[in-house]
Amino acid sequence: MLTTKNGEFVDEHGRVVNLRGINLGGSSKIPTNTTTNWLDAKTTTFVNRPFPISEASLHFERIRACGFTIIRFIVTWEAIEHEGPGIYDHEYIKYVRAILEKANEYNIQIYIDPHQDVWSRWTGGDGAPLWTLEKVGFDVTNFPVCEAAICQETFGQGHSTAERRKGKTFPKMIWPTNYFKLATATMFTLFWAGERFAPHFMVDDDDSSGKKVNIQTYLQRHYINAMAELLKHLNGLENIVGIGTMNEPSAGYINVNDLSKGYGQSGASSGAGSKELKYGLAPTPFQGMCLGEGHAQLVGDFSNGFMQHVLGKPDSWVTVDPMGKKAWNSDSNGCIWKQAGVWQTNPQTSQPVLLLPEYFANVDFGTECYLPFAKEYADTMRSVWKSKTQELLIFVELPPLEFSTTPFPEISSSTLPGAINATHWYDGVTLFTRSFKSYFSVNTQNHRPVFGYKKILKMHVSQLGEIKQLGNEKMDKAPTLIGETGIPYDMIESTTSKLIRTSKSITFRDTSSQQLAAMNHTMTCLEKNLLSFTLWNYTSDHSDRDGDIWNGENLSVYSEDHKCGLDKTNSYYIYDGLRAARAFVRPYAQYITGTPIVNEFDMAKGKFRLVYKQNGIKYDVPSEIFVPKLWCLKKADMKVSVSDGKYEVEDDDRWFILKYWHSMASAEHTVVIKVI
Repeated sequence: MLTTKNGEFVDEHGRVVNLRGINLGGSSKIPTNTTTNWLDAKTTTFVNRPFPISEASLHFERIRACGFTIIRFIVTWEAIEHEGPGIYDHEYIKYVRAILEKANEYNIQIYIDPHQDVWSRWTGGDGAPLWTLEKVGFDVTNFPVCEAAICQETFGQGHSTAERRKGKTFPKMIWPTNYFKLATATMFTLFWAGERFAPHFMVDDDDSSGKKVNIQTYLQRHYINAMAELLKHLNGLENIVGIGTMNEPSAGYINVNDLSKGYGQSGASSGAGSKELKYGLAPTPFQGMCLGEGHAQLVGDFSNGFMQHVLGKPDSWVTVDPMGKKAWNSDSNGCIWKQAGVWQTNPQTSQPVLLLPEYFANVDFGTECYLPFAKEYADTMRSVWKSKTQELLIFVELPPLEFSTTPFPEISSSTLPGAINATHWYDGVTLFTRSFKSYFSVNTQNHRPVFGYKKILKMHVSQLGEIKQLGNEKMDKAPTLIGETGIPYDMIESTTSKLIRTSKSITFRDTSSQQLAAMNHTMTCLEKNLLSFTLWNYTSDHSDRDGDIWNGENLSVYSEDHKCGLDKTNSYYIYDGLRAARAFVRPYAQYITGTPIVNEFDMAKGKFRLVYKQNGIKYDVPSEIFVPKLWCLKKADMKVSVSDGKYEVEDDDRWFILKYWHSMASAEHTVVIKVI
């Protein structure tokens, strides 16, 4: 049983729980039958995502051997309801139950993540079914020529410099720019605030009543019902501890100050105030609407470098001409925002004219849009969830802080009981440049350079500390679990650390230290804030050629291509295929009988340290420290010292558990483990 108290996760004994886990998995965003027609959504299947049942035992054994006790399990709305509104894929739902039952055999807890990135596969990411786009009147086949979305499947049909270049390849990390393009921005605006900004947009309800409902009600109802359909079929699985509301939601146009300038509240076109990622063609919101209706526009083309981040200017200007094609299908009434009176076509000049540049301004997304949805969502999930022991925790995510234009909302425990702060954090410079430099970084909050590792460490520790404070100060002392964090393994300057076979033995040797250093840096920042987390990610079918099988990303901690062929008799067999493993497979205290002060591992010295103080509770059980056999194969390889009390070490096949009983005579307790 997992509950919460005073900003901490606690178990049934009242011990503080440090949750460490993994996102499973990267390729779960896309169907297993990816070779089928991209537009044939009805024959889609996500069965065997993240892996077939027959392979589950080995993967869960490996995950557990890493010390991961919780999985953020990736599902998508499309996986459940791809065939049409209200038509659920029960074969997939049955598969999900079977895979989570298998996870339970390995004592792995689960929280369900309804995942999306930039709305859907047809808008450059994953998440929603195709029929949601068709319902609002979009023609996805014209998205490339109208610059309404940039997708890997249609890359080369657009107008950007990168797409016209000979030997073109889909740029790394360009997919998030879709948050700032017509299709994604429109869908999220309608989902969160259709009643406010498109009150005219009424659609037939699906209940055969003949009534019409606003598109906001329609989309939200289907999303909520789809997740409820999945959850009710998982009843009885006691390893499920919660469900997320939505991965990295976007506010769309909501709170955009001036549609002619950019997506930021301040109206800044670039830099720290823009709240916008510009990479490739970056039409303003108004330009995006015009392009969607077939009007040619002069659009800035940005690189992810000096011109944008220092000078705030595009590398070049490109004339984008849709050649009469529109992002809206012929059966629709055209641009929703034109119908709403945001803009019009001048009858004399036939040119678009912006009438209401501040149409979406002055809206608090978190309070006015997200919270009402989250409350209805949580109420519905709890109404279908039946458990004798586990309260359903609700993992809260809002737009990534770098893109958010409104404050994090006040979320009281009475409004959203059992809420968890599941905000994400990445070292953004490393993620986007695919290079880790210990001597230089950039503060992504103010776009200022940072020099020297001590200052970089301080900056990142502070950023994570600020996220943790959101749970304490904005969510009635809710615990924080960083829902996503990790590193890109396809770093430009090096190859990945892996198991190396020598003539005498199998050892971990680093062909390059860059990934190891980057992952250790991330882990250190998390530990200094005493944070729970789920790393992004474990992709069972990762390969060097295809990465995580989605948009060229390459963040999986595991890869089949990085195995060196160990057999089951080898002590390191279970770690074979893990990348930079020594950085994240490390000793840590899983259960603490007091208030933690320090729970961290010094990778360079091979030294773990736990410090905690008594909290007034007399425990019948000990603190428990996980020590992976990646670091020491025998008890004799550990040197243990304690400040007081007693300890014993239990030996499992893949790890040791050091159990520590403190003395009640001391107020503060310390355990130090040196692994040789």
